Amino acid sequence: MHKQVVIIRHAKSSWANPGQTDFDRPLNERGKTDAPVMGKRLQTYGLQPDAIFASTAKRTRQTADAIAKAMQYTDAIHWEDKLYHAPPETIEDMICAADDALQTIYIIAHNPGITEFVNEAIPGFCTPNVPTCGIIAFSVACSHWVDYHQAQKTLITYDYPKNNSLDV
Repeated sequence: MHKQVVIIRHAKSSWANPGQTDFDRPLNERGKTDAPVMGKRLQTYGLQPDAIFASTAKRTRQTADAIAKAMQYTDAIHWEDKLYHAPPETIEDMICAADDALQTIYIIAHNPGITEFVNEAIPGFCTPNVPTCGIIAFSVACSHWVDYHQAQKTLITYDYPKNNSLDV
């Protein structure tokens, strides 16, 4: 049996208010446009989530909400404080702790943690930077999430808003 993980970097955020904390930065106009587009692309790939886990930062919440709406995902989004600037180990721990009833999980978070995570997790995959609203989907050859570490992982797709060479 195979499970699927979809890692998503939050969409493009605004730097318009220099006094604003990093945690409270919202999406800019491009980010508000890109997130629903990427949600539609995820549908094209057949990657409907069983659960969405997202950082509690404002830009990540807005990204998760826009993607969920575009995909007509109506279940509750799991807001996770620990995904705010999470290192790869935290992302791995979340995957290993997922309910086995879930087949496809989304994790929406931040760089540099997600770039480091996907480069370590997927054999043969390497990117210097996951762009804003970039998605990396991979399959995990396991029936139980707790077996994630030793399971074979295979890239399904790597896509991002400015990608014009879609393989769908």
